[in-house]
Amino acid sequence: MFHKNPEIGQELLNVPMGQMIESMATSIANAQMALDSNSIEVAEMMGGLSPVKSTINGREFINFKDSRVFFGKEKVQTSDAVELYNSNSDAAYRAAIIAKIDPADIEDGYDKPVVNVDKNPVGANDAVFTPDNPKNADVYYRHGGDWYEYNAGTEVYASITAPTVVPGKKMKKPEKAEKTLYLPQRLSMLELGFSPTFYQFVDTIIKVSISIKFTREGSSSYQYQRNSKSTDRSASFSWRRGLKTNKTVTTTQVNAGFSQKYSYSAEGSSLLQTKLVPIPPPAALEERVQQQMALAREEAEN
Repeated sequence: MFHKNPEIGQELLNVPMGQMIESMATSIANAQMALDSNSIEVAEMMGGLSPVKSTINGREFINFKDSRVFFGKEKVQTSDAVELYNSNSDAAYRAAIIAKIDPADIEDGYDKPVVNVDKNPVGANDAVFTPDNPKNADVYYRHGGDWYEYNAGTEVYASITAPTVVPGKKMKKPEKAEKTLYLPQRLSMLELGFSPTFYQFVDTIIKVSISIKFTREGSSSYQYQRNSKSTDRSASFSWRRGLKTNKTVTTTQVNAGFSQKYSYSAEGSSLLQTKLVPIPPPAALEERVQQQMALAREEAEN
């Protein structure tokens, strides 16, 4: 009995270590890609513009949403405030700007700037064009309720009908002086000193534990017991002389017993352990952010 015994060394060799390492490496690579994608989205949000994807007629379009936060105030002139109002699509920010501007200093806007002149410019070269220089085809000229436009081809001023108001657009009245306004300032998270966090997997450990229990038991028994039992049989004959015979039968009982027990159990466990740590932002990113902030300040000053 017990011809096949388990080979513990072979059981250890049967562990699919290569597949486990490959599976874990692939899982870590996929997780790393997901973390990097999330960090890139955070970086875009911190930069002030968050991409918003939409699908129209089966085609994917990407728009950008202003993700800057209100922080402090900035000092601007009326014309700059009006430009901020016209160039921004955030309803809350537009409402905050328009609340700071005196309604008497602004009016509805047109597709081109408006310049007020002191007299009808048609045929009058002595008309005062303030603050615009004369002979500009990119503006409308206005004298009272009359409108004029310069034709660069014919080099003359022509009377026109009042231009159409652009919905939602405002302009500073040309005759009004500039005023200093303090508007809520919107800054990106990067401008406030924050930076996106990137993560990386390090110190990966693969641990495999196998517990093998092998038990073998066997027992056998044989019992011999002899019980003799005799049976006598006799026969007699009376012809001429008597004949008598005896026959004896003996039986013996034998008891035999046999039993065996065999058990085998194997238990295995694996531990996949890794460490996730944040890594500092690249030096090139920090340098790029500083350059963009310097350009933004220079553009605002000019």
